[in-house]
Amino acid sequence: MSAVYRQGGYTLTVAETGAPVARLKPTGQSDTMRVYYWSHREKWADAGPLGGVILPLDDALKTIASEPVFWAWA
Repeated sequence: MSAVYRQGGYTLTVAETGAPVARLKPTGQSDTMRVYYWSHREKWADAGPLGGVILPLDDALKTIASEPVFWAWA
């Protein structure tokens, strides 16, 4: 996986293919990040069913690694 900082957040992609996996935007509070996934509409969408998911960085990375929604397009 590779990460690139642009437009105020980090875009995570599959290094070999460039396929989008997740986007993390810092909230400005400690190390918490708002988590997005690449949707079937070909744009970033909130990871949670009721709006944004905000997690500490370590928890966000664990969630991305373990949840299938992030890997649907990878």
